[in-house]
Amino acid sequence: MNTPISFNPEQQNVIEHIEGGLLVLAPVGTGKTSVLSERVAKAIEQGISPNRILCLTFTNRAAKEMGDRLAQSLPHVRRQLTIKTFHGLCAWMLRIEAQSIGLPADFVVYDDNDCFDILKPLSRFEKDRDVWDLMGTIADCKSKAHQEQLSLELTLSDLFTSLDDRIRPIALKYQKTLSNRHALDFADLIFYTRSMLHRMPAVAERWANRFNLVQVDEVQDTHMGEYEIVSHLAHKSGNLALIGDLDQTIYAWRGSEPAVVLERFEVEFSPTAYSLSLNYRATQTLLQAASAFADEFEERHTCIEPSPTCAIGEKIMVHTAADETQEAEWIARQVATLAGNYPDFRYNRLAVLTRTHARAQCIASIFAKADIPCVTVEKYQFFMRKEVKDVLAYLRFITNPFDAGAFKRLVTTPSREIGLTTLRSIYTEGQPCGFRVTDLAIPQPFVNDDPLGDVIEAFLHGTIVVFDVETTGTAIGSDIVEIAAVKLVNGQPTDQFHAYISDAADVGDSEQIHGYNNNFLTQNGQPARAVLESFCQFAGESLLVGHNVGFDIKMVIAHAQKVGIQAPIWQWADTWNLANRFLQVESYSLENLASQLNLASTPNHHAMDDVSTTVQLLGHLVPLIQETAGDRVAIYYKYGEKFAPLADEISHWKALSQTIRPAELLIHILNTSGLARLYMEEPDRVQHIKQLVDIFRTQDDTALHPDTALRSILEFTALAKNLDHISEQDNQAVIITAHQSKGLEFDYVFIAGMSDGEFPGFYSIKNGDIEEEKRLFYVALTRAKKRLHISGFEENSWGIQSPSQFLAALPPELVE
Repeated sequence: MNTPISFNPEQQNVIEHIEGGLLVLAPVGTGKTSVLSERVAKAIEQGISPNRILCLTFTNRAAKEMGDRLAQSLPHVRRQLTIKTFHGLCAWMLRIEAQSIGLPADFVVYDDNDCFDILKPLSRFEKDRDVWDLMGTIADCKSKAHQEQLSLELTLSDLFTSLDDRIRPIALKYQKTLSNRHALDFADLIFYTRSMLHRMPAVAERWANRFNLVQVDEVQDTHMGEYEIVSHLAHKSGNLALIGDLDQTIYAWRGSEPAVVLERFEVEFSPTAYSLSLNYRATQTLLQAASAFADEFEERHTCIEPSPTCAIGEKIMVHTAADETQEAEWIARQVATLAGNYPDFRYNRLAVLTRTHARAQCIASIFAKADIPCVTVEKYQFFMRKEVKDVLAYLRFITNPFDAGAFKRLVTTPSREIGLTTLRSIYTEGQPCGFRVTDLAIPQPFVNDDPLGDVIEAFLHGTIVVFDVETTGTAIGSDIVEIAAVKLVNGQPTDQFHAYISDAADVGDSEQIHGYNNNFLTQNGQPARAVLESFCQFAGESLLVGHNVGFDIKMVIAHAQKVGIQAPIWQWADTWNLANRFLQVESYSLENLASQLNLASTPNHHAMDDVSTTVQLLGHLVPLIQETAGDRVAIYYKYGEKFAPLADEISHWKALSQTIRPAELLIHILNTSGLARLYMEEPDRVQHIKQLVDIFRTQDDTALHPDTALRSILEFTALAKNLDHISEQDNQAVIITAHQSKGLEFDYVFIAGMSDGEFPGFYSIKNGDIEEEKRLFYVALTRAKKRLHISGFEENSWGIQSPSQFLAALPPELVE
């Protein structure tokens, strides 16, 4: 049985404040996570439904911590709560609304390295640094977009008009490549969510009514685009809480603007402000030193008061070495002494914090010589490791058959005697005729030797069933509430199918999208088994077609399995993907395509209306597909045979992904793809792959359909920061920058490189702007729980260095 937590009066004030705007200024160690978790419990106690509560955090680590706490105190409601990071929230919202706004329903999230791999060949920049800078420029265009610049246009051409003539075409090609791959980058997640809420009134209204309580942690890291989203979500209820420590504002360079956010918050929500000051985390010595240094800020926002329960603790050890190497050697000796003093010493409870990556690498090299187990984030980069990226590529391609970047890894790792030159040739030759390199992942032979030949043949001389479903949610395993279809024989409508399902799960918020409530479905529907059996019979062996149809087919298969029916293995074609190949439009939503092409029917989230529109869209696309068939056949004859064995394997893996858990699928692919053999002689890589399997098992939500769980894990790996998992490494000390340490805590902390010109940095001193450097040092100071060491050097390659000016602000009586 869990022991109830006792809260102090400051904390209790926050817990009890449920209604209206709330601003909480809370420095580290003041029990913030416990307070926010208890506040959620109090809100539920007062009648707010848990599925109408949204909690936003800055990192996956923080989200997991809050989720774990709530699972302990409220195990029966944890699954109903929405606890996400900002990027996770936006990905979730966009996935729900994908079909409305023109995004592919199966979009994937690309991490920074995936995006770099796209931009590098497009830019042709020789230096990687220039490519990363270009990525930052493109991201800035999206994250700093004014409301009049918001758009659901996938190429974002208007947004990039400010870029120079050399860079703008690269940015446009980059966005087009993302679109072709059904992918979004991190900046897209925020941009498209803002655009959706700004440009689509019906969608905006749905989300404005979605939550009754919103609370946002780490507000100091929030930029205005993110605030606009949460403000919209909380506007109707008025119940928005922002929590953070403005004294830890260290991401202004990345776009965070807490002063502007809080000014807008004050106007819109008139919040009540509270402060938490009693600190329970560290020793009195460390807390007094941090508080004294914070008094040096031009404007201080919080107060630190040690709890009476805090130990006094040891003084801060400060050391200045002759040079950089001797400083690193001194740190190594101190770590060795600590380890020698405690038989069960845990190196992963110790961190060395630096201002620069170069300093971290210098210390790591000395630690290696001294046999001190350590890891840097740059060295760790778990999800960026080649072997991890290789394995994830197989799983990503299974869930998204348009991911050309993932497909390139499948083809080349392990080697299948198909080189990058071949892939580039297919890409170049295929552009004019709508042939994608990923078409070669389809099991062959193609109909008439054309990857799109099945569409042409079925439309002209066979049977097509165009269909659409409405569901209770976007996760595979959600129930279907409506299904509609039109049968085309030789391109002409001959029959139709339409039914509601009476015994689907509670429609919940999905009613706002399709308009059907539970009573309507009960009165007008039929049991799912009867409907799905009839639909399977109606569809038979026809080619299935729909807009974002991959989503619909998975829904039908999953719901059929749930009611004891084995659905056929259908062949299908997606009009979203076909339109993307042959039409140049701003958005590939069914609504926009209907408008652009002057189609007679207008989609409206009623299944039969959407089907009617899709039938007309298909009729428009088929002639375009026919015109270029010969060119695609030529490409297939030239390259197709080489890819056939891999295509058959992929088909097998896709089938398995619908029935076995993600970790087991990963193991199966390792053993059948050749990856396990490829890395069997490299112990480190084998260990990392084993760790990946463990992550898949830990992250697997077994209550979800295997396909949904797999997609969720893959999205987690894209959004996760390396620090979310670095503590799971073997018993190793962590060497990271002060920026990377934010949100973490360690028993023992060393702050290295404390010399003017490094911490604070040279340009900050030169420009007379060291306030953010002060806050960064404050963040470093507050990572330690038991003991703190600070070191610097008298000389480096730049010459003689003075001790950091920040050291003078530490009370002499607390330093040795």
